[in-house]
Amino acid sequence: MRARAGVAPWWRFAVGGSAVASHALLPVGPARDVLYVAIGVLAVAAAVVGIRRHGPPHRAPWAILTCGLAVWVAGDTVWILRERLGADPFPSVADAVSLLGYVLLAVGIVRLARVRNPASDSIAVLDAVLVGTVVLAVLWISAVGPAFEAPGPHGLAAVVAAAYTVGDVVLLTLLAYLAGGSSFRSRCLWLLWAGLAATLAADVLFEASTTLTWVGPYGVRIEWLWLAGYALLGLAVADCSIVAASERQPPPSERVGLSRLAWLWVVLLALPGAAVVQWLAGEDPDSVELAVAGCVVVGLVITRMLLMARRMVAQADRLAALADADALTGLANVRAFSIEVARRLEDGGRPVPVLLVVLDRFTEITETLGHRVGDELLRAAADRMRDAVGPSGYVARISGERFGVLVDTGPQGALDRAGDLLLELAAPFTLSDVSVSVDALVGVAVGPDDGTDAEDLLQRADVALSAARTRPERVARYTGRMSAGGALTPHLMTELAAALENGEIVVHYQPQITVRTGRVHGVEALVRWQHPVHGLLPPASFIPAAERTGLIRPLTLYVLDRALAQAAQWRREERNLAVSVNLSVRDLLDPAFVHDVRRALDRYGVGTASLELEITETMAMVDPNRSLEVLEALAGLGVLLSVDDYGTGYSSLAYLQRLPVQRLKIDRSFVMGLVGDGPSAAIVRSTIELARNLGMTVVAEGVEDDATLLTLQEMSCDAAQGFGIGHPVPADEIPDLVAAIEERIPHVLRQGVPVGQRPL
Repeated sequence: MRARAGVAPWWRFAVGGSAVASHALLPVGPARDVLYVAIGVLAVAAAVVGIRRHGPPHRAPWAILTCGLAVWVAGDTVWILRERLGADPFPSVADAVSLLGYVLLAVGIVRLARVRNPASDSIAVLDAVLVGTVVLAVLWISAVGPAFEAPGPHGLAAVVAAAYTVGDVVLLTLLAYLAGGSSFRSRCLWLLWAGLAATLAADVLFEASTTLTWVGPYGVRIEWLWLAGYALLGLAVADCSIVAASERQPPPSERVGLSRLAWLWVVLLALPGAAVVQWLAGEDPDSVELAVAGCVVVGLVITRMLLMARRMVAQADRLAALADADALTGLANVRAFSIEVARRLEDGGRPVPVLLVVLDRFTEITETLGHRVGDELLRAAADRMRDAVGPSGYVARISGERFGVLVDTGPQGALDRAGDLLLELAAPFTLSDVSVSVDALVGVAVGPDDGTDAEDLLQRADVALSAARTRPERVARYTGRMSAGGALTPHLMTELAAALENGEIVVHYQPQITVRTGRVHGVEALVRWQHPVHGLLPPASFIPAAERTGLIRPLTLYVLDRALAQAAQWRREERNLAVSVNLSVRDLLDPAFVHDVRRALDRYGVGTASLELEITETMAMVDPNRSLEVLEALAGLGVLLSVDDYGTGYSSLAYLQRLPVQRLKIDRSFVMGLVGDGPSAAIVRSTIELARNLGMTVVAEGVEDDATLLTLQEMSCDAAQGFGIGHPVPADEIPDLVAAIEERIPHVLRQGVPVGQRPL
């Protein structure tokens, strides 16, 4: 039976249509009047039976709608009786009864809207009022106004006739709000819409009967329209879809679809369209009515724009709050921690100790007792550390079981506070089901001596952690003699300049795909050092030092040269792949860099559309004025500018809107947690929607699996890259990698389910 619940009862439509047609064919007389009333009564009875049979979760709106329909039928019955008794049926008490029906129908629609969407959508309300205003203005110009101006007596009859038209427009406006505020796919709602539209058509023709003589006395030739309205309203309430239509709907999307925008444009053009029609018909346009309606429409549009702007600001604020907080512990996250470290370093004059605290054996605890206990432990540890450092300290969750702590002391005081933290964490944790004890380690780095930004200080503190594992006090401060876990020693850094000349610096390429199609559209150029002794070194091993020593400028130009040379080679092989190259802050502060880019493009004959230059959020904020000049000059060349690692810096989309960038690359820290982490998903979704509203495209970095890619597809993300799509590889391996990606990824996107993944 459930499978048949959505099948339309076509026999009801056939019966209702046959009855309406039969009435239209009967001659004017008692039989025709009896059939008219019978059809109305049957429509009310069908609605009552439908409510009792289907039992919607909220019956009140449908019951009120049925009462409104019944009052309409009662009003028409009084009309017919007065006509048969020789009294003038219009205007009369029958009209008072019928107009009461409009009130009940309006209340029913409003109640239904509140059931489906309890949180009223102000923009949907404005859209509905906008539609209603324009429709009423057009009807007034085309039908109501001429009826008042026609020769003959007016007064109460004209006012009552106009009240019917206004009532119809109000009801349709309320239905438009219902459509704009939530999903409008239920069959019963479309039937309501059709029934009210038929009634509006009948009332407008009745209003114009003074000039349209074919309508007949009292609209006798258009009675079938009123009957069709009765039948459709009765069938709407009797339909089984009232159950689904009574349920609470998902919150309306804040994105404005093309169909909604197109509809609003049609509505806005209706008023000038009415004036043009009048002019073409040889009539003087109703300037007063058009002016009044135009002023109302302009006011509504301005109000709508202000509400949309306020909504975007609120959404950006929510995004910023999510971006700075750890959802599990309520602490600041690594982004907020980096900002706080930068602020304290900028104050100057005092050391900035950074403590990196790790809960040892945390993985064993989660594997033994479960992730729920692990989450409780992280929350409890966060509370203890927050209490231990007091109001002058700062605690953030960096990742997993790692916490960053800032204390307002000197280097020795930082070591003392580290010992206090270990004592606090040494006491057993009483969780919901078990008592747990953990060991902690603390690595200490002090800025600016050990590093000039949060990334450097956390890296040095991490190095100190390795030493802390071997010490009984479980605390260590970073010293230059400690192994940097892969970072190059100073004597190796002296080899970097020679490596550039000897061809040891190589470029690998990581594919980027268009999420909609799964096809590879470009690659990101990623630098590597093929060291003769230490092997292939990642950029994190030498890029920070290259930036400090000034080698970053020739290094960037080298990568740019190699990437464009390779793009030209691919183009000769009929492989149309764009290349993206990462810039440094020194590039943005050097106006000559624009000339370097232009010369490199000309050297290899590569079009500007094939080159993308990536900056980070913080790079453009070092010297905003000089950076903006260079960026605008690069944009003038026609190259694509993008913001890399979005979400890890200090800027906002509002600030980035001032820059001539066309693309955002969401940082992998948000994308990698997209499937299992609600806040990360909210950040990614909001960033995609806000970026699109600002005219930017979005690339998601760090796509590690098919589930993440499918989630990005559902969010309408533009492009993606990551190990789950393809690893960075040398240029000669790109053709095979692209072929493998375009064989597998489109299938994943079409099927909508992850498939067996293999390393690419």
